[in-house]
Amino acid sequence: MSVSRFQVVPAARYVHVPVSREPGPHAGAGPPRVAGFAWRFMSANNRSLARSAQTCPDVESCLAAIRTLQEHLPRTVGETTRNGNGQWVWRVRVADEVVATGARTYQRHVRARLMCNAFLEQVAETASSAPVQVIHQSAPSRPRWPA
Repeated sequence: MSVSRFQVVPAARYVHVPVSREPGPHAGAGPPRVAGFAWRFMSANNRSLARSAQTCPDVESCLAAIRTLQEHLPRTVGETTRNGNGQWVWRVRVADEVVATGARTYQRHVRARLMCNAFLEQVAETASSAPVQVIHQSAPSRPRWPA
């Protein structure tokens, strides 16, 4: 039986770094690597619901960030806003610090609000003693096709 869970992954695995359309000194070298680790929250059906708002320098500090979210859950505030593309996004704050963001965007405000609430409910149901899966390998590089 699957359950919702936290995962710690290398930041390079989920941080999207836009590639410039202009040729530069490192053209063809691939996207720059982002150092550190981040957490993501996976639903029971293995879909990413949320991610950490910041990267952490090591696995231990990432695990501490997860514990901080769990301990401060009663004081969290979920908020929704529009991004630059007109889509709705959500994030969760503890005091003045954004600690989590939604893993995707939504066309409707109500859907973004529902997913934020679902994330907070599922984190509350996830025991603080539940194991956190740590993934150390970065994502495999995409194959390059000849031009």
